[in-house]
Amino acid sequence: MELKSILKKDKRGVLGLDVVKGFMVGLLGLAIVAIAVLITLNALNATTIATTDTRNISNATAEGITDFFSNAPTFFVLLGVVVIILIISIVVVAVNNFGSGGRGEGI
Repeated sequence: MELKSILKKDKRGVLGLDVVKGFMVGLLGLAIVAIAVLITLNALNATTIATTDTRNISNATAEGITDFFSNAPTFFVLLGVVVIILIISIVVVAVNNFGSGGRGEGI
């Protein structure tokens, strides 16, 4: 394999960045839904028809959403570890390919 053919390959999905993008879009979607739910539950609590059960459900939902998004830094750290592992594996494969003279005898 020549260097030109290596450089002309399709680079989509390099380093797993498409996975990172999908995760970020998913987390953003969850955040938007969570904000809409919180706004709706707060509006329901402000009405006179809200009972103690409704308020309890609203409070429990708000606590659950808050707890979930308080773990967001952990999600980002795990995502960073995955990206670092992917970078290392790509470097190993590239070194093996260049070391074997580009004959494809590597991994």
